[in-house]
Amino acid sequence: MDALAVPSNPFFGVGPISDGSCDAQDMADKRAAFETWLTETYRKQDATGRDIGGYSAAELALSMHRGEPADSILRDMMRTIHGYFGFPASNRMAVGLGGGHTGFTVAVQHLMTLHDPAQQVFVDTPMPETPAAAACGFFRQSWATQIIEMCALARDGTTDALHFASSDGAIPDRAELERRGIRLFIGVGHETTGASTYTTAQMRGLLDWLAGDPENRHAILDATSLLGAMPWSEAMNVEVLARCCVFMPLQKAIGGVAGYWVASFTPQALAQIERNLQRPSWAIPRQQCLAVPTDPSRPLSGGRSVANGPFYDAVADRMTGGVINTYSLLAFAETTFALRRQRERIGPVEVLNARSMANRQRIEDWVASEPLFDFAVPEPERRGAAVTLLRVIDPEAGPHHARILAKAKQLLGHEGLVDQAGHHQPGLNAARYVNAFPGMPGDFRAWIGGIRPPEDIDALLSAFKFAWLEARTAVLAEG
Repeated sequence: MDALAVPSNPFFGVGPISDGSCDAQDMADKRAAFETWLTETYRKQDATGRDIGGYSAAELALSMHRGEPADSILRDMMRTIHGYFGFPASNRMAVGLGGGHTGFTVAVQHLMTLHDPAQQVFVDTPMPETPAAAACGFFRQSWATQIIEMCALARDGTTDALHFASSDGAIPDRAELERRGIRLFIGVGHETTGASTYTTAQMRGLLDWLAGDPENRHAILDATSLLGAMPWSEAMNVEVLARCCVFMPLQKAIGGVAGYWVASFTPQALAQIERNLQRPSWAIPRQQCLAVPTDPSRPLSGGRSVANGPFYDAVADRMTGGVINTYSLLAFAETTFALRRQRERIGPVEVLNARSMANRQRIEDWVASEPLFDFAVPEPERRGAAVTLLRVIDPEAGPHHARILAKAKQLLGHEGLVDQAGHHQPGLNAARYVNAFPGMPGDFRAWIGGIRPPEDIDALLSAFKFAWLEARTAVLAEG
């Protein structure tokens, strides 16, 4: 048979340079281009204002996160993220260290309150440890569990205001949200673990509900797998980013550097946070706090405000405050470099969204012609455009399905297979991590966002089929 084509990048890297590199040489070339850009962009000046050279990567790796060039690197990254993805100038974007879970915690701890009985909260996953939740897997139950514990363990805590979906990733229609008196919608059922998204009708209902009372109704969405892979019309995409608060690490659709989160808040949400701060429901760790003391001499007894929090203000093009923990200047600069390079190489975010949708369609077409595979998400409109989750439907596998799957993944990676006679079949090095999350009804999970070239999607799918068939042969021979 002809040599099997494999994807140009066999793994999901952590960072836009590693994530977009084909091999070690390609990665080294990209790193060299980044370091050249770094030196040309961030310059040193003496006391007379004379340019005396650029900062090297080695210098920045040793630099503090205060003063210059740190302030410029932070502002440039936030400006680039805010602008590239099309957030409205009215929405401020916060940044901190951690990851997506930290961003989620920051958003819910600031926007939720136990002291306003009018604030009913809807979470788009089932109540944990119920039969409906079991089908969602552990990961998605963990979000709802955190909210329950946060409310139940607070002083005079209660979970009476919490409402949960009957199925995973479900948004009630506007009438149902209003009937329940929902004031805060928390959406964590998009994409990442289950490869599912919200339908156009669901999102339309959510946006109309928000528009009905923007001062008192708010939505928090997990955008980890959303930015760069938004599956709705461009007009709706713009409206989602304008009306909803979102939190994310820039990972699944983009390939962002690990270790930090960003979150966008509407002006109305920031006003809600200010109201919540007048009577906090829980202590918020200092490194996750969006509000800082208004009087530095009274950090305990004085007031707090988001006015000087770690936000990027696009109108003034400035950070209103700083990041408490020491961050990596190189990581932040790499994000700026990669997004600017991506715009030049691929185009604006609208093109990236379209490429993600096209990749999803390639998989739809392939699965339609391959009886061995099917989608874990049965409804076509609920299939995401950043992550796909496939099931293998193979009657010949019988009770050996799990063993075949495990060996197929060994073949997809670098381990390869060893048959009964001791012969080793080298690994394809085609996909190093394609596991479904525990409890999710799928076999192969993969990132398919528009950053991936179409030919990589084709190669990945072919590798899935080849690896399964080879592994099935080996397992059935073992008996």
